Amino acid sequence: MMITRSLITILLCCLAIPLSAQEEGAHMAAPPPLEDSFIDWMIGEWRGETSSNMGKAQDYMKCELGLEGQFLILHYDSKTEDGRSISGLAAITKDDAGNTIGYWFDSWRTLSQGEGFREGNISTIKWKTNMGIYLRTTERIDENTMRVTGTMTGENGQEMHSETLFKRVTE
Repeated sequence: MMITRSLITILLCCLAIPLSAQEEGAHMAAPPPLEDSFIDWMIGEWRGETSSNMGKAQDYMKCELGLEGQFLILHYDSKTEDGRSISGLAAITKDDAGNTIGYWFDSWRTLSQGEGFREGNISTIKWKTNMGIYLRTTERIDENTMRVTGTMTGENGQEMHSETLFKRVTE
Protein backbone atom coordinates (compact mmCIF):
# COMPACT_ATOMS: atom_id res chain seq x y z
CA MET A 1 0.00 0.00 0.00
CA MET A 2 2.85 2.38 0.92
CA ILE A 3 4.62 1.55 -2.34
CA THR A 4 1.43 2.27 -4.30
CA ARG A 5 1.03 5.67 -2.62
CA SER A 6 4.67 6.51 -3.29
CA LEU A 7 4.34 5.53 -6.95
CA ILE A 8 1.16 7.60 -7.31
CA THR A 9 2.87 10.59 -5.67
CA ILE A 10 5.89 10.28 -7.97
CA LEU A 11 3.62 9.92 -11.01
CA LEU A 12 1.60 13.00 -10.03
CA CYS A 13 4.80 15.01 -9.54
CA CYS A 14 6.09 13.90 -12.94
CA LEU A 15 2.82 15.00 -14.56
CA ALA A 16 2.71 18.28 -12.66
CA ILE A 17 6.15 19.48 -13.86
CA PRO A 18 5.24 19.51 -17.59
CA LEU A 19 1.83 21.02 -16.80
CA SER A 20 3.37 23.88 -14.82
CA ALA A 21 5.85 24.49 -17.65
CA GLN A 22 2.95 24.62 -20.11
CA GLU A 23 1.14 27.11 -17.89
CA GLU A 24 4.25 29.31 -17.76
CA GLY A 25 4.68 28.97 -21.54
CA ALA A 26 1.04 29.89 -22.10
CA HIS A 27 1.85 33.38 -20.82
CA MET A 28 4.66 33.82 -23.34
CA ALA A 29 3.84 35.82 -26.44
CA ALA A 30 5.66 36.85 -29.57
CA PRO A 31 7.33 40.24 -29.34
CA PRO A 32 5.37 43.16 -30.76
CA PRO A 33 5.84 43.88 -34.47
CA LEU A 34 8.94 45.83 -35.45
CA GLU A 35 8.64 49.52 -34.74
CA ASP A 36 11.23 51.31 -36.82
CA SER A 37 10.51 54.36 -38.98
CA PHE A 38 13.27 53.42 -41.45
CA ILE A 39 11.85 49.94 -42.00
CA ASP A 40 8.33 51.39 -42.31
CA TRP A 41 9.63 53.84 -44.96
CA MET A 42 11.15 50.97 -47.00
CA ILE A 43 7.84 49.11 -47.32
CA GLY A 44 6.66 49.21 -50.92
CA GLU A 45 7.98 48.60 -54.41
CA TRP A 46 11.13 50.22 -55.79
CA ARG A 47 12.82 50.39 -59.23
CA GLY A 48 16.36 51.49 -59.83
CA GLU A 49 19.51 51.35 -61.88
CA THR A 50 22.81 50.03 -60.59
CA SER A 51 26.24 51.13 -61.74
CA SER A 52 29.15 48.89 -60.77
CA ASN A 53 32.51 47.56 -61.91
CA MET A 54 30.50 45.01 -63.91
CA GLY A 55 28.40 47.59 -65.80
CA LYS A 56 24.80 48.69 -65.42
CA ALA A 57 21.74 46.77 -64.27
CA GLN A 58 18.01 47.37 -63.91
CA ASP A 59 16.71 46.52 -60.45
CA TYR A 60 13.36 45.85 -58.80
CA MET A 61 12.86 45.51 -55.06
CA LYS A 62 9.71 44.83 -53.06
CA CYS A 63 9.79 45.32 -49.28
CA GLU A 64 7.06 44.07 -46.95
CA LEU A 65 6.63 43.04 -43.34
CA GLY A 66 6.37 39.30 -42.77
CA LEU A 67 6.02 36.70 -40.04
CA GLU A 68 3.55 38.74 -38.01
CA GLY A 69 5.53 41.94 -38.47
CA GLN A 70 8.76 40.53 -37.05
CA PHE A 71 10.84 40.80 -40.26
CA LEU A 72 11.27 43.12 -43.21
CA ILE A 73 11.12 40.74 -46.18
CA LEU A 74 12.99 42.08 -49.18
CA HIS A 75 12.44 40.56 -52.66
CA TYR A 76 15.07 41.60 -55.19
CA ASP A 77 15.53 41.10 -58.95
CA SER A 78 18.33 42.53 -61.09
CA LYS A 79 19.21 42.16 -64.76
CA THR A 80 22.45 43.43 -66.29
CA GLU A 81 22.81 44.96 -69.75
CA ASP A 82 24.50 41.78 -70.97
CA GLY A 83 21.58 39.60 -69.82
CA ARG A 84 22.83 38.19 -66.51
CA SER A 85 20.28 38.15 -63.73
CA ILE A 86 20.02 37.52 -60.02
CA SER A 87 17.03 37.15 -57.73
CA GLY A 88 17.37 37.45 -53.98
CA LEU A 89 15.44 37.35 -50.76
CA ALA A 90 16.37 38.95 -47.43
CA ALA A 91 14.81 38.68 -43.98
CA ILE A 92 15.87 41.59 -41.76
CA THR A 93 14.95 42.30 -38.14
CA LYS A 94 16.29 43.83 -34.93
CA ASP A 95 17.94 41.98 -32.05
CA ASP A 96 17.17 42.74 -28.39
CA ALA A 97 19.80 45.51 -28.36
CA GLY A 98 18.24 47.22 -31.40
CA ASN A 99 20.96 46.19 -33.86
CA THR A 100 20.04 45.12 -37.36
CA ILE A 101 20.44 41.43 -38.21
CA GLY A 102 19.48 39.61 -41.36
CA TYR A 103 19.82 36.72 -43.76
CA TRP A 104 20.20 36.86 -47.54
CA PHE A 105 19.53 34.06 -50.05
CA ASP A 106 19.84 34.37 -53.83
CA SER A 107 19.71 32.54 -57.13
CA TRP A 108 23.52 32.26 -57.18
CA ARG A 109 23.20 30.03 -54.08
CA THR A 110 24.52 32.74 -51.82
CA LEU A 111 23.66 32.32 -48.15
CA SER A 112 24.70 35.35 -46.12
CA GLN A 113 24.33 36.55 -42.58
CA GLY A 114 24.40 40.26 -41.87
CA GLU A 115 24.79 42.51 -38.85
CA GLY A 116 24.54 46.25 -38.74
CA PHE A 117 23.06 49.40 -37.32
CA ARG A 118 21.17 52.53 -38.29
CA GLU A 119 22.14 56.13 -37.71
CA GLY A 120 19.47 58.62 -38.75
CA ASN A 121 18.60 58.09 -42.42
CA ILE A 122 21.38 55.57 -43.09
CA SER A 123 21.34 51.83 -42.46
CA THR A 124 24.58 49.88 -42.75
CA ILE A 125 24.80 46.09 -42.85
CA LYS A 126 27.97 43.99 -43.12
CA TRP A 127 27.09 40.75 -44.91
CA LYS A 128 29.36 37.70 -44.62
CA THR A 129 29.08 35.82 -47.91
CA ASN A 130 30.75 32.82 -49.51
CA MET A 131 32.62 35.27 -51.79
CA GLY A 132 33.84 37.66 -49.08
CA ILE A 133 32.43 40.60 -47.12
CA TYR A 134 29.74 42.86 -48.59
CA LEU A 135 29.21 46.21 -46.88
CA ARG A 136 25.82 47.64 -47.90
CA THR A 137 24.61 51.12 -47.00
CA THR A 138 21.01 52.16 -47.59
CA GLU A 139 20.32 55.89 -47.42
CA ARG A 140 16.92 57.57 -47.31
CA ILE A 141 17.21 60.55 -49.66
CA ASP A 142 13.53 61.52 -49.44
CA GLU A 143 10.14 59.81 -49.12
CA ASN A 144 10.41 58.24 -52.60
CA THR A 145 14.17 57.94 -53.21
CA MET A 146 16.83 55.67 -51.72
CA ARG A 147 20.49 55.23 -52.53
CA VAL A 148 22.13 51.85 -51.94
CA THR A 149 25.91 51.66 -52.10
CA GLY A 150 27.92 48.52 -51.71
CA THR A 151 31.48 47.33 -51.51
CA MET A 152 32.24 43.65 -51.96
CA THR A 153 35.69 42.72 -50.70
CA GLY A 154 36.72 39.32 -51.95
CA GLU A 155 38.94 36.88 -50.09
CA ASN A 156 41.82 38.05 -52.33
CA GLY A 157 41.30 41.66 -51.15
CA GLN A 158 39.92 42.83 -54.48
CA GLU A 159 37.00 45.27 -54.20
CA MET A 160 33.90 45.74 -56.34
CA HIS A 161 31.79 48.87 -55.84
CA SER A 162 28.17 49.46 -56.74
CA GLU A 163 25.59 52.21 -56.39
CA THR A 164 21.86 52.00 -57.01
CA LEU A 165 19.43 54.87 -57.04
CA PHE A 166 15.92 53.54 -56.34
CA LYS A 167 12.64 55.39 -56.89
CA ARG A 168 9.42 54.26 -55.21
CA VAL A 169 6.91 52.71 -57.61
CA THR A 170 3.73 54.72 -57.34
CA GLU A 171 0.43 53.91 -59.01
